[in-house]
Amino acid sequence: MTKPEDDYLLHVVMNGRVIGDVQRTGKKAVRLLYSTTVPTPLSVSMADRRKRYRSNALEPWLDGLLPDRPETLRQWRRRFKIADDNSAFALLRHVGEDVAGAAQFVRPDRLDNVLTGHGVLAPLAASDVAEMLRRAKADLPVNLDDSTIGKFSLAGAQAKIALHRADDCWSDPSGAVPSTHIIKPAIPGRDDQDLVEAVTMRTATALGLPTARVAVEEFADERAVVVTRYDRVRRNERYLRVHQEDMCQALAEWPGRRYETQGGPNAARVADLIRRVSSDPDVDNQRFAQALVFNWLTCGTDAHARNYSLLLSGDTARLAPLYDLNSHLAYADGTGTELSMSVEGAFRATAINLRTWARAGSALHVDADWLRAEIERQAAGLPAAIAEAAASGDVARYDSPTVARLVDTTAQWVKKRTG
Repeated sequence: MTKPEDDYLLHVVMNGRVIGDVQRTGKKAVRLLYSTTVPTPLSVSMADRRKRYRSNALEPWLDGLLPDRPETLRQWRRRFKIADDNSAFALLRHVGEDVAGAAQFVRPDRLDNVLTGHGVLAPLAASDVAEMLRRAKADLPVNLDDSTIGKFSLAGAQAKIALHRADDCWSDPSGAVPSTHIIKPAIPGRDDQDLVEAVTMRTATALGLPTARVAVEEFADERAVVVTRYDRVRRNERYLRVHQEDMCQALAEWPGRRYETQGGPNAARVADLIRRVSSDPDVDNQRFAQALVFNWLTCGTDAHARNYSLLLSGDTARLAPLYDLNSHLAYADGTGTELSMSVEGAFRATAINLRTWARAGSALHVDADWLRAEIERQAAGLPAAIAEAAASGDVARYDSPTVARLVDTTAQWVKKRTG
């Protein structure tokens, strides 16, 4: 039986343990109180387990768990009958049990189920997944049943769904059972964007950058990129959640400020954070610099602060694998292209050169000579790596002119920038 005060409380659970409570203390006020023993904090911005964290720290972090699609949020509020409440807390009462990272936000009436490992896997046919993708693209609730609790929330502006995969069978998970994959249809208005993302991600992997695994798959009449979640690991025949947060969350910034041009974090600020909190800052600052170089060489125009993350375990923090990599060179030749994070104040890709990068080394906490060598290494390997990624069977089968243009334009662009 629920009590009135339960409407103002969410338990924070990580892999079967309550690590704290989020309490609503007013219409727009929330606070976090950790339990006595907390292996991993919610955020490096809320790392002191002895403190209570109030709205100024907690609200932006919670908001970062929700989609960046206003119509999706409106539809959720209608469905959950909270249309007059635009707080993240109100929505997480319904969609907080499967979000990015290890934390589950659990209503008191569902706590026993989650703590005892209870969860449901509802099997899905390919046509079911296709219908969920169509609903996601239309900003409609994707659930195929009438459930209003325990579903997923995924950050970002692109339509996507989260499902569980086991033995090549797809299921809709709930309760303690986590999703294992994120499935994303192509962005409307960009021809074969799903193929471009798969190629860009695999190119980064081929160049030695830690990157989430991807595949292109069809579900009835819907095609999508399938991303294996790096914040889920399999242990003893079951999946565990791994905690993570994006750089806006780690810096206590509202997700709406993800772009540097909107006042959000720039590369130097992210590099400073990595230097301060990483358990291996030299390696992670180099990995972050590698990602910045890659996004310049591929004209990855949406590599903002929310598209970089930290993995947290206890007091250990490491830069997470890359995700959401998309080259704009499939649609333009790079002229006039602007990046989400500037290099030494320059956003326009054509305004950035080797001298610009040399000046940026100290702000990124990497050696300038190492950075120059890394640019030369990536530039030398990029044309062959992207051609090989485009030749992957699940991409090549579509004989996409957009992908062919991506391969050709990348070779020309790299030669102009570093030749």
